[in-house]
Amino acid sequence: MGTFKQSVAISDGNGGEERTVLAEVDTGATYTMLPDAVLRVSLGIRPTREEVFTFANGSKARLPVGDALLRAEGKEAFSPVVFGVDASECLLGATSLQALGLIADTSNHRLIPAPSLRL
Repeated sequence: MGTFKQSVAISDGNGGEERTVLAEVDTGATYTMLPDAVLRVSLGIRPTREEVFTFANGSKARLPVGDALLRAEGKEAFSPVVFGVDASECLLGATSLQALGLIADTSNHRLIPAPSLRL
């Protein structure tokens, strides 16, 4: 596992406003987490469900989840996003990377196209 920063554009996918954040690419995180203020207030994205998440320290929390259009490295895809409490925490997780067809090159601290996608 490894982490590095990546610029990611987020929108509701319906022609609304777009915001770009600097997210921590975390190959150990399943979902993408973005600040509630960015998703709900700035972009008008609403949660569609709640899920229980386990954090790296072992603690658990039930958090809202919605869907957002993400764009990185010239690719875009809808992905589930967790509405985070911390206004500064932006994580780009494995589910979003898979949806975008990207993999983390942790040696060179960048995202690259997946060499082949599995069915």
